[in-house]
Amino acid sequence: MGQNGTTPKGPRCIALVGPFQSGKTTLLEAILARTGTVARQGSVDAGTAIGDASKEARHHKMSVEATFATVNFMGDSYTFVDCPGSIEFINDMRTVLPAVDAAVVVCEADEKKVPQLQLILRELEDQNIPRFLFLNKIDKADKRVRETIKLLQPASRVPLLLRQIPIWKGDLIAGFVDLALERAFVYKEYAASEVIDLAGEDLSREKEARFTMLETLADHDDALMEQLLEDIQPPRDKVFDDLAKELRDRIVCPVLLGCATRSNGVLLKRRHRMKLRIKLAFMALVLSAGLCSLAAAKPFEEGMDAYLRGDYATALKLLAPLARQGDAAAQSSIAFMYQNGLGVPQDQDQAATWFHEAAEHGYAPAMVNLGAMYDAGVGVPQDNVEA
Repeated sequence: MGQNGTTPKGPRCIALVGPFQSGKTTLLEAILARTGTVARQGSVDAGTAIGDASKEARHHKMSVEATFATVNFMGDSYTFVDCPGSIEFINDMRTVLPAVDAAVVVCEADEKKVPQLQLILRELEDQNIPRFLFLNKIDKADKRVRETIKLLQPASRVPLLLRQIPIWKGDLIAGFVDLALERAFVYKEYAASEVIDLAGEDLSREKEARFTMLETLADHDDALMEQLLEDIQPPRDKVFDDLAKELRDRIVCPVLLGCATRSNGVLLKRRHRMKLRIKLAFMALVLSAGLCSLAAAKPFEEGMDAYLRGDYATALKLLAPLARQGDAAAQSSIAFMYQNGLGVPQDQDQAATWFHEAAEHGYAPAMVNLGAMYDAGVGVPQDNVEA
């Protein structure tokens, strides 16, 4: 959305960011498939993902550099930038963010990843970038959505605004309710989700959750607050206007749900009066394709998992043998630990040495970090040519 409150013309650029192995690349694949950009959704595990096309990325089953992909949706162009989630590649994300219009923060109900989620949200908040939170792997969550929001809220300076709620069938999620559209969708395997009528407990949950969403929006809208106090249901257009404005003003962070490996999603009909608000709901209705990406139980992944838990001693123990064997990603990870004094005494000379080893293998993130060190003269002699 434009800074003056108007809808911008031309293409949009949206960053996909989030903690390590939260599923950003699989989400990109889902978006490409659901918008018809590709005929079939690729897989990170199978090595067919468009996002992780490099040899290093496919070997480790993780992103090692930013990937760009463009889709067309209802006549508009959206370029998505899939940013690597590993903390050592945070400079890749920082390089991209000044150019984007918004960000989708992909996360999951994992307490161990909240510190990294907070770090990413702080970057977005400091750069004043509108953002959505995409709650991934909802089919595997061991917490209810409201419990998850309470878990994640400390990572965000602004309220996490639940835009969707799941429809439960026993212990399984069968679909979702869009609280702004006031529509319920039941997932269909490899087909468009089916719109259904809510009744009983599901209807009561929808009304309660929608009122909570409206109350949050009303904190910055006196007219909406008066309507709620007088028990007047606000027009749907008014709700969409408030959602767009408060997202644009960076005073709420809408939360969406999904799991895409089963190709769950929503096919939309184009209606003139609804065109604008459907575009405003783009993330809610297209990203419901969702995602699910599980880490492989390998030394590198185990090392990075230990790193994210703050167990740097274990991370170093697992990554060091790989680094000595010439694994560029492991070398770059150890360099980052020395550069920032994580689990080891801060040592810029050691950081430069390991970044240089990884760069010699053509590892792009290490080349970027080493270039920055040459530019600043940290750990190596200042040298603009080498930089």
